[in-house]
Amino acid sequence: MGCVGSKQPVDDGAQPQSGTGSPPVAQGQVKSASVGKAELTTTTDVAQVDDGDLDDDDEPQKQAALGKKGLGILRKNFCRTCAAQQQSAKNDASSQNDARSIKRVLVVIDVQDGYDSEFIASLPADVGGSLGFIQDEHAVKASYELGSRALITAFEPGSEPKISYNKGWNKGLPGEAMDTVAARAVTEIQSGEYELIVFTTDYLERSGAEELGVFPLDKTPWSDPTKPVALVGYDKYLTIAAGCPGVDISRRIREKLPDVTSANGKEGTANGTPALYLRKQVDDAFDEDREASERTGGAAWLDDVDVDDDGLPRADAQTLLQQLSARGYGPAEGTQLSFVGVVTNRCVASSLLHAATLGYRTRCLMGGCRAANAAAHEKGLAMIREKGGDGVEMVE
Repeated sequence: MGCVGSKQPVDDGAQPQSGTGSPPVAQGQVKSASVGKAELTTTTDVAQVDDGDLDDDDEPQKQAALGKKGLGILRKNFCRTCAAQQQSAKNDASSQNDARSIKRVLVVIDVQDGYDSEFIASLPADVGGSLGFIQDEHAVKASYELGSRALITAFEPGSEPKISYNKGWNKGLPGEAMDTVAARAVTEIQSGEYELIVFTTDYLERSGAEELGVFPLDKTPWSDPTKPVALVGYDKYLTIAAGCPGVDISRRIREKLPDVTSANGKEGTANGTPALYLRKQVDDAFDEDREASERTGGAAWLDDVDVDDDGLPRADAQTLLQQLSARGYGPAEGTQLSFVGVVTNRCVASSLLHAATLGYRTRCLMGGCRAANAAAHEKGLAMIREKGGDGVEMVE
Protein backbone atom coordinates (compact mmCIF):
# COMPACT_ATOMS: atom_id res chain seq x y z
CA MET A 1 0.00 0.00 0.00
CA GLY A 2 1.34 3.42 -0.87
CA CYS A 3 1.32 6.49 1.33
CA VAL A 4 -1.87 7.88 -0.13
CA GLY A 5 -4.82 5.75 -1.07
CA SER A 6 -8.10 4.20 -0.05
CA LYS A 7 -8.20 2.53 3.33
CA GLN A 8 -7.21 -1.10 3.31
CA PRO A 9 -6.62 -3.69 6.02
CA VAL A 10 -3.13 -2.94 7.28
CA ASP A 11 -0.60 -5.71 7.76
CA ASP A 12 2.78 -5.76 9.39
CA GLY A 13 4.56 -4.66 6.24
CA ALA A 14 6.04 -8.03 5.35
CA GLN A 15 4.80 -11.42 4.22
CA PRO A 16 5.42 -14.35 6.58
CA GLN A 17 8.86 -15.66 5.73
CA SER A 18 12.20 -16.49 7.16
CA GLY A 19 13.60 -12.98 7.41
CA THR A 20 17.19 -11.93 6.91
CA GLY A 21 17.00 -8.16 6.47
CA SER A 22 17.62 -5.50 9.08
CA PRO A 23 14.52 -3.34 9.73
CA PRO A 24 13.57 -0.12 11.82
CA VAL A 25 11.76 0.78 15.07
CA ALA A 26 8.47 1.98 16.42
CA GLN A 27 6.50 1.50 19.58
CA GLY A 28 3.16 -0.23 19.11
CA GLN A 29 0.42 -0.80 21.63
CA VAL A 30 -0.45 -4.49 21.67
CA LYS A 31 -4.08 -5.38 22.30
CA SER A 32 -3.90 -9.16 22.79
CA ALA A 33 -2.83 -12.57 21.43
CA SER A 34 0.11 -14.91 21.79
CA VAL A 35 3.28 -15.10 19.76
CA GLY A 36 4.51 -18.66 19.99
CA LYS A 37 7.57 -18.05 22.17
CA ALA A 38 6.20 -15.17 24.19
CA GLU A 39 2.94 -13.96 25.66
CA LEU A 40 1.72 -10.63 24.34
CA THR A 41 0.66 -8.14 26.95
CA THR A 42 -2.65 -6.31 26.97
CA THR A 43 -2.45 -2.52 27.21
CA THR A 44 -4.85 0.34 27.54
CA ASP A 45 -6.92 1.45 24.58
CA VAL A 46 -4.81 3.24 21.99
CA ALA A 47 -6.75 6.49 22.21
CA GLN A 48 -6.06 6.69 25.97
CA VAL A 49 -2.33 6.02 25.85
CA ASP A 50 -0.30 8.87 27.32
CA ASP A 51 2.41 9.98 24.90
CA GLY A 52 4.79 10.05 27.83
CA ASP A 53 4.59 6.26 27.91
CA LEU A 54 5.35 5.87 24.22
CA ASP A 55 8.72 4.99 22.80
CA ASP A 56 10.89 7.90 21.70
CA ASP A 57 13.57 5.63 20.18
CA ASP A 58 16.19 6.88 22.65
CA GLU A 59 16.48 3.68 24.71
CA PRO A 60 20.18 2.66 24.45
CA GLN A 61 19.44 -1.09 24.30
CA LYS A 62 17.05 -0.54 21.42
CA GLN A 63 19.49 1.60 19.48
CA ALA A 64 22.22 -1.01 19.94
CA ALA A 65 19.90 -3.80 18.80
CA LEU A 66 18.47 -2.05 15.77
CA GLY A 67 20.85 0.52 14.36
CA LYS A 68 19.75 2.64 11.42
CA LYS A 69 17.59 -0.03 9.84
CA GLY A 70 15.65 -0.34 13.06
CA LEU A 71 15.17 3.36 13.58
CA GLY A 72 14.62 4.81 10.12
CA ILE A 73 16.57 7.93 10.97
CA LEU A 74 19.95 6.84 12.30
CA ARG A 75 20.28 8.13 15.85
CA LYS A 76 23.97 8.84 15.54
CA ASN A 77 24.44 12.04 17.48
CA PHE A 78 27.73 13.56 16.33
CA CYS A 79 27.72 15.85 19.38
CA ARG A 80 28.72 12.98 21.64
CA THR A 81 32.02 12.29 19.87
CA CYS A 82 33.16 15.57 18.41
CA ALA A 83 34.98 17.37 21.23
CA ALA A 84 38.52 16.05 20.80
CA GLN A 85 38.96 16.71 17.11
CA GLN A 86 36.90 19.82 16.77
CA GLN A 87 39.27 22.49 18.06
CA SER A 88 42.26 21.29 16.02
CA ALA A 89 40.19 21.23 12.85
CA LYS A 90 39.00 24.77 13.50
CA ASN A 91 42.49 25.98 14.24
CA ASP A 92 43.89 24.45 11.05
CA ALA A 93 41.45 26.44 8.94
CA SER A 94 41.26 29.64 10.99
CA SER A 95 44.35 31.31 9.59
CA GLN A 96 43.14 30.78 6.04
CA ASN A 97 39.58 31.87 6.85
CA ASP A 98 40.54 35.07 8.64
CA ALA A 99 42.41 36.33 5.58
CA ARG A 100 39.43 35.89 3.24
CA SER A 101 36.04 37.47 2.92
CA ILE A 102 33.28 35.38 4.48
CA LYS A 103 31.01 33.36 2.22
CA ARG A 104 27.66 33.03 3.97
CA VAL A 105 25.50 29.91 3.64
CA LEU A 106 22.21 29.27 5.42
CA VAL A 107 21.52 25.65 6.38
CA VAL A 108 17.85 24.81 7.03
CA ILE A 109 17.68 21.46 8.82
CA ASP A 110 14.62 19.21 8.28
CA VAL A 111 11.94 21.91 8.22
CA GLN A 112 9.55 19.70 6.29
CA ASP A 113 5.86 18.88 6.34
CA GLY A 114 6.40 15.42 7.80
CA TYR A 115 7.49 16.89 11.14
CA ASP A 116 4.59 19.37 11.41
CA SER A 117 1.81 18.16 13.71
CA GLU A 118 -0.78 20.35 12.00
CA PHE A 119 0.10 18.93 8.60
CA ILE A 120 0.03 15.36 9.93
CA ALA A 121 -3.36 15.99 11.54
CA SER A 122 -4.72 17.49 8.30
CA LEU A 123 -4.19 14.32 6.28
CA PRO A 124 -7.10 11.92 5.71
CA ALA A 125 -7.23 9.07 8.22
CA ASP A 126 -6.58 6.48 5.49
CA VAL A 127 -3.19 8.00 4.65
CA GLY A 128 -0.22 6.22 6.18
CA GLY A 129 1.53 8.37 8.77
CA SER A 130 -1.49 10.62 9.29
CA LEU A 131 -2.64 11.27 12.85
CA GLY A 132 -5.80 9.23 12.36
CA PHE A 133 -3.89 6.34 10.84
CA ILE A 134 -1.16 6.04 13.45
CA GLN A 135 -3.66 6.23 16.31
CA ASP A 136 -5.82 3.49 14.80
CA GLU A 137 -5.38 -0.20 15.60
CA HIS A 138 -3.73 -2.40 12.97
CA ALA A 139 -3.64 -6.17 12.70
CA VAL A 140 -0.25 -7.88 12.75
CA LYS A 141 -0.13 -10.80 10.32
CA ALA A 142 3.11 -12.29 11.60
CA SER A 143 5.73 -12.01 14.31
CA TYR A 144 9.49 -12.34 13.79
CA GLU A 145 12.58 -12.69 15.93
CA LEU A 146 14.32 -9.35 16.40
CA GLY A 147 17.81 -10.63 15.66
CA SER A 148 17.40 -13.16 12.87
CA ARG A 149 14.08 -11.92 11.45
CA ALA A 150 13.05 -15.59 11.44
CA LEU A 151 9.32 -16.17 11.42
CA ILE A 152 7.83 -16.99 14.83
CA THR A 153 4.10 -17.08 14.13
CA ALA A 154 1.86 -16.44 11.15
CA PHE A 155 -1.44 -15.47 12.76
CA GLU A 156 -4.73 -16.90 11.60
CA PRO A 157 -7.28 -14.35 10.37
CA GLY A 158 -9.23 -13.05 13.34
CA SER A 159 -6.54 -14.02 15.84
CA GLU A 160 -4.02 -11.29 14.99
CA PRO A 161 -2.72 -9.04 17.74
CA LYS A 162 -3.34 -5.34 17.11
CA ILE A 163 -0.97 -2.47 17.56
CA SER A 164 -1.07 1.26 17.07
CA TYR A 165 1.64 3.08 15.15
CA ASN A 166 1.65 6.00 17.58
CA LYS A 167 5.20 6.55 18.83
CA GLY A 168 4.46 9.98 20.25
CA TRP A 169 7.20 11.78 18.33
CA ASN A 170 5.76 10.78 14.95
CA LYS A 171 2.75 12.99 15.65
CA GLY A 172 5.04 15.91 14.79
CA LEU A 173 6.21 19.11 16.44
CA PRO A 174 3.68 21.70 17.64
CA GLY A 175 2.45 24.00 14.89
CA GLU A 176 3.67 27.02 16.84
CA ALA A 177 7.21 25.64 16.91
CA MET A 178 7.20 24.87 13.19
CA ASP A 179 5.80 28.31 12.45
CA THR A 180 8.56 29.98 14.47
CA VAL A 181 11.31 28.05 12.70
CA ALA A 182 9.80 28.54 9.24
CA ALA A 183 9.31 32.26 9.82
CA ARG A 184 12.95 32.68 10.85
CA ALA A 185 14.12 30.70 7.83
CA VAL A 186 12.04 32.89 5.52
CA THR A 187 13.37 36.07 7.16
CA GLU A 188 16.97 34.91 6.80
CA ILE A 189 16.45 33.89 3.16
CA GLN A 190 14.77 37.19 2.31
CA SER A 191 17.56 39.18 3.97
CA GLY A 192 19.80 38.68 0.93
CA GLU A 193 22.80 38.01 3.20
CA TYR A 194 23.42 34.48 1.97
CA GLU A 195 25.05 33.27 -1.24
CA LEU A 196 23.58 29.76 -0.94
CA ILE A 197 20.68 28.15 0.93
CA VAL A 198 20.96 24.47 1.91
CA PHE A 199 17.80 22.55 2.79
CA THR A 200 18.08 19.10 4.33
CA THR A 201 15.16 16.69 4.56
CA ASP A 202 14.77 13.27 6.10
CA TYR A 203 13.87 10.86 3.29
CA LEU A 204 13.47 7.16 4.10
CA GLU A 205 13.33 4.11 1.88
CA ARG A 206 10.20 3.53 -0.17
CA SER A 207 7.80 0.88 1.10
CA GLY A 208 8.82 -2.56 -0.10
CA ALA A 209 12.55 -1.83 0.07
CA GLU A 210 14.97 -3.66 2.35
CA GLU A 211 14.46 -1.57 5.47
CA LEU A 212 11.35 -1.89 7.64
CA GLY A 213 10.15 -0.50 10.95
CA VAL A 214 10.29 -2.73 14.03
CA PHE A 215 7.41 -2.70 16.51
CA PRO A 216 7.74 -4.63 19.80
CA LEU A 217 5.08 -7.19 20.60
CA ASP A 218 5.90 -7.76 24.26
CA LYS A 219 8.15 -6.59 27.08
CA THR A 220 11.11 -8.83 26.23
CA PRO A 221 14.31 -6.73 26.56
CA TRP A 222 15.71 -5.27 23.35
CA SER A 223 18.99 -7.01 24.15
CA ASP A 224 17.31 -10.40 23.54
CA PRO A 225 17.65 -11.36 19.84
CA THR A 226 14.58 -13.62 20.11
CA LYS A 227 12.32 -10.73 21.09
CA PRO A 228 9.09 -10.99 19.02
CA VAL A 229 8.47 -8.00 16.77
CA ALA A 230 6.27 -6.90 13.90
CA LEU A 231 7.86 -5.51 10.74
CA VAL A 232 6.22 -2.37 9.39
CA GLY A 233 6.89 -0.23 6.34
CA TYR A 234 7.97 3.32 7.09
CA ASP A 235 5.06 4.65 5.05
CA LYS A 236 2.62 3.19 7.55
CA TYR A 237 3.71 5.33 10.49
CA LEU A 238 5.66 8.22 8.93
CA THR A 239 5.10 10.62 6.04
CA ILE A 240 8.80 11.13 5.31
CA ALA A 241 9.47 8.00 3.25
CA ALA A 242 9.94 8.15 -0.52
CA GLY A 243 6.62 8.82 -2.23
CA CYS A 244 4.93 10.04 0.95
CA PRO A 245 3.27 13.44 1.44
CA GLY A 246 5.59 14.86 4.12
CA VAL A 247 8.93 14.80 2.32
CA ASP A 248 8.85 18.33 0.88
CA ILE A 249 10.01 21.52 2.55
CA SER A 250 7.43 22.87 4.99
CA ARG A 251 4.41 24.48 3.37
CA ARG A 252 4.94 27.31 5.88
CA ILE A 253 8.07 28.21 3.89
CA ARG A 254 6.74 27.31 0.45
CA GLU A 255 3.70 29.57 0.84
CA LYS A 256 6.02 32.54 1.44
CA LEU A 257 8.68 31.53 -1.08
CA PRO A 258 7.01 29.75 -4.02
CA ASP A 259 10.29 28.77 -5.69
CA VAL A 260 11.26 26.60 -2.71
CA THR A 261 10.66 22.85 -3.13
CA SER A 262 12.66 19.66 -2.87
CA ALA A 263 10.46 18.04 -5.54
CA ASN A 264 12.64 19.14 -8.47
CA GLY A 265 15.93 17.55 -7.49
CA LYS A 266 18.95 18.79 -5.57
CA GLU A 267 19.36 22.11 -7.41
CA GLY A 268 16.94 25.01 -7.10
CA THR A 269 16.42 28.50 -5.75
CA ALA A 270 15.01 30.12 -2.63
CA ASN A 271 13.71 33.64 -3.18
CA GLY A 272 16.03 33.72 -6.20
CA THR A 273 19.11 32.63 -4.24
CA PRO A 274 20.77 29.37 -5.35
CA ALA A 275 19.58 26.46 -3.21
CA LEU A 276 20.85 22.94 -2.61
CA TYR A 277 18.54 20.17 -1.40
CA LEU A 278 20.00 17.19 0.48
CA ARG A 279 18.10 13.99 1.34
CA LYS A 280 19.34 12.13 4.39
CA GLN A 281 18.53 9.25 6.74
CA VAL A 282 20.71 10.22 9.67
CA ASP A 283 20.83 13.03 12.24
CA ASP A 284 24.13 14.39 10.92
CA ALA A 285 23.81 16.10 7.52
CA PHE A 286 27.61 15.85 7.10
CA ASP A 287 27.59 12.07 7.62
CA GLU A 288 30.04 10.14 5.43
CA ASP A 289 29.45 6.49 6.37
CA ARG A 290 29.41 4.02 3.50
CA GLU A 291 27.66 0.74 2.78
CA ALA A 292 29.17 -2.20 0.91
CA SER A 293 26.45 -4.79 0.36
CA GLU A 294 24.70 -6.91 -2.19
CA ARG A 295 22.60 -3.99 -3.32
CA THR A 296 25.72 -1.87 -3.92
CA GLY A 297 27.48 -4.67 -5.78
CA GLY A 298 30.06 -4.82 -3.01
CA ALA A 299 31.20 -1.25 -3.70
CA ALA A 300 31.34 1.28 -0.86
CA TRP A 301 28.51 3.76 -1.50
CA LEU A 302 27.33 6.50 0.81
CA ASP A 303 24.64 4.91 2.94
CA ASP A 304 22.64 7.67 4.61
CA VAL A 305 22.92 10.88 2.58
CA ASP A 306 22.21 11.95 -1.00
CA VAL A 307 19.96 8.93 -1.57
CA ASP A 308 18.00 8.34 -4.78
CA ASP A 309 14.29 8.88 -5.45
CA ASP A 310 13.44 5.59 -3.73
CA GLY A 311 15.56 6.44 -0.70
CA LEU A 312 18.25 3.95 -1.69
CA PRO A 313 22.04 4.45 -1.79
CA ARG A 314 23.48 5.33 -5.19
CA ALA A 315 26.92 5.04 -6.76
CA ASP A 316 27.44 8.74 -7.48
CA ALA A 317 26.18 10.10 -4.16
CA GLN A 318 28.23 12.88 -2.56
CA THR A 319 28.62 14.04 1.02
CA LEU A 320 27.39 17.50 1.91
CA LEU A 321 31.03 18.57 2.33
CA GLN A 322 31.79 17.42 -1.22
CA GLN A 323 28.75 19.20 -2.62
CA LEU A 324 29.52 22.45 -0.83
CA SER A 325 33.21 22.33 -1.75
CA ALA A 326 32.39 21.71 -5.42
CA ARG A 327 30.34 24.91 -5.38
CA GLY A 328 33.15 26.94 -3.81
CA TYR A 329 31.87 26.77 -0.24
CA GLY A 330 34.45 24.56 1.42
CA PRO A 331 35.98 25.33 4.84
CA ALA A 332 39.14 26.74 3.25
CA GLU A 333 37.11 29.30 1.27
CA GLY A 334 36.15 31.18 4.42
CA THR A 335 32.61 29.79 4.45
CA GLN A 336 30.31 30.54 7.36
CA LEU A 337 27.36 28.18 7.89
CA SER A 338 24.34 29.52 9.80
CA PHE A 339 21.91 26.89 11.08
CA VAL A 340 18.17 26.92 11.69
CA GLY A 341 15.83 23.94 11.91
CA VAL A 342 14.56 20.97 13.89
CA VAL A 343 15.22 19.41 16.19
CA THR A 344 17.79 21.39 18.15
CA ASN A 345 19.09 18.51 20.26
CA ARG A 346 19.50 16.05 17.39
CA CYS A 347 19.89 16.97 13.74
CA VAL A 348 20.73 20.65 14.25
CA ALA A 349 23.36 20.01 16.93
CA SER A 350 24.90 17.03 15.13
CA SER A 351 25.13 18.76 11.76
CA LEU A 352 26.44 22.05 13.15
CA LEU A 353 29.13 20.49 15.31
CA HIS A 354 30.33 18.18 12.55
CA ALA A 355 30.59 21.21 10.27
CA ALA A 356 32.71 22.92 12.92
CA THR A 357 35.12 19.97 13.10
CA LEU A 358 35.56 20.22 9.34
CA GLY A 359 36.79 23.79 9.75
CA TYR A 360 33.65 25.73 8.94
CA ARG A 361 32.75 28.89 10.77
CA THR A 362 29.39 28.08 12.29
CA ARG A 363 26.49 30.06 13.75
CA CYS A 364 23.47 28.72 15.60
CA LEU A 365 20.47 30.98 15.08
CA MET A 366 18.81 29.97 18.32
CA GLY A 367 15.49 31.67 17.63
CA GLY A 368 15.19 29.64 14.44
CA CYS A 369 15.59 26.24 16.10
CA ARG A 370 13.05 24.19 18.02
CA ALA A 371 12.65 20.70 19.51
CA ALA A 372 9.79 18.60 20.88
CA ASN A 373 9.62 20.84 23.94
CA ALA A 374 11.47 23.70 25.60
CA ALA A 375 13.61 21.39 27.74
CA ALA A 376 14.84 19.42 24.71
CA HIS A 377 15.56 22.69 22.87
CA GLU A 378 17.62 24.01 25.77
CA LYS A 379 19.44 20.68 26.02
CA GLY A 380 20.40 21.00 22.38
CA LEU A 381 21.67 24.55 22.80
CA ALA A 382 23.68 23.47 25.85
CA MET A 383 25.31 20.67 23.82
CA ILE A 384 26.24 23.10 21.07
CA ARG A 385 27.74 25.55 23.56
CA GLU A 386 29.66 22.82 25.41
CA LYS A 387 31.02 21.00 22.38
CA GLY A 388 31.41 24.00 20.11
CA GLY A 389 32.93 26.38 22.63
CA ASP A 390 34.21 29.63 21.19
CA GLY A 391 34.15 28.15 17.71
CA VAL A 392 30.36 28.39 17.43
CA GLU A 393 28.64 31.75 17.44
CA MET A 394 25.31 31.66 19.28
CA VAL A 395 22.92 34.20 17.80
CA GLU A 396 19.42 34.90 19.05
